[in-house]
Amino acid sequence: MIRILLSAGVLAFVGAAATAQPDQNLSRWKANMSRHQQVIMQGIPAPYDKMLDPTPDTEAKMRRGAALFDRNCSSCHGWSGAGGGSEGFFLVPAPADLEWLARTPKDRSSAYIYWTVAEGGAAFDSEMPAFKQSLSSEDIWSLAFYLRSGMPYASP
Repeated sequence: MIRILLSAGVLAFVGAAATAQPDQNLSRWKANMSRHQQVIMQGIPAPYDKMLDPTPDTEAKMRRGAALFDRNCSSCHGWSGAGGGSEGFFLVPAPADLEWLARTPKDRSSAYIYWTVAEGGAAFDSEMPAFKQSLSSEDIWSLAFYLRSGMPYASP
């Protein structure tokens, strides 16, 4: 009898886990798509649409971006940026996968990243916080450079 109850409990847990994963992927997809849809339909909102990184891409900027990512982003987005951080597991929608940003041309991704980091995700029903009050413009550009570079200092 105990084995039957234990087996039923394990099966219920496995079943719930199996159905939770597609929901998480759907939520991640919906949040990412709503932001992307806005960009496609209306562009990046002003004043972000005209922003250009005024600082050169240097090794010091890369290290600064890595430290900022570790401190502010990795707990939700994970070390690799794929959205698998320990805190991100509990968020709905799940944190965005940031890996694609490294494959996007700088002229198309820089303002997008700046806008996303500065404004957060409230407009898209996402729990991503807005960082425009807590990070300087130089910090956000350093973080954007790190993301565009494919997060080369990511911990395993």
